[in-house]
Amino acid sequence: MLFNLKLLLNQLRGQQTIGTFNILGIDLKLNISAKRELKRARSIKREKDLVQQLNSVLREGDVFYDVGANIGLISLLANLEPNRSLKHTHCFEPEPRNFGQLKKNITLNEHDHKVSSHQIALGQDEGEVTLHVRGTAGDGRHSISTSKGATDAIVVPMSTVSLFANKTGHWPDVMKIDVEGAEGQVLAGMDSLIKKRPPRDLILEIHSKGDGDTMSSGETIHDWLSDRNYQKVWQHGRSHEAHVHYQQKS
Repeated sequence: MLFNLKLLLNQLRGQQTIGTFNILGIDLKLNISAKRELKRARSIKREKDLVQQLNSVLREGDVFYDVGANIGLISLLANLEPNRSLKHTHCFEPEPRNFGQLKKNITLNEHDHKVSSHQIALGQDEGEVTLHVRGTAGDGRHSISTSKGATDAIVVPMSTVSLFANKTGHWPDVMKIDVEGAEGQVLAGMDSLIKKRPPRDLILEIHSKGDGDTMSSGETIHDWLSDRNYQKVWQHGRSHEAHVHYQQKS
């Protein structure tokens, strides 16, 4: 309640609101600009299973891609885990307000040297795409695959996982993909990467909206990944979506 009041007063004064939050045993410093971000920080505990699953597969020296990074909570939790040091984390967030908060949160937690933020959408092709925007900063319901519930639409740059990895030389070992129903489009844009140097672990949030559990070809995501030597090793359902972990077969 006190933090809510502090946020309101700072909003009226045009000042930043910074707080330290203990999330799943890890202290994070966060720049909070809207109630939605505060709610996101406080409700991330509901994604405890996802965070634990991600931490169980991330290894020392891994490159981690967080596709649909929002304000950076998942990436920061992964990097502040005390028993492991990642090589580098790339956060992809196309929505301008979320991206601004993402950059601030990375800096607040002194991880600019190991966590990079990119204001682009990842999809099937390189170019531009319409992002359907919903809500305020911290909202995770922006989508390139559905306009349902959107309050605005903006054009954002788009690239593919394969092109980004080739350009940077940072090949992802582990990826988290949560892009509000466009997960199949992200996967399609990394087909050449999978054939050349496949990520070891993919953790997807499969939504009932947007493209759902399908690729543009009409295949299910499960069948598409199975054809590329991935197996489903874990799933945790929540509301209208599910977190699903696919792993390369040894």
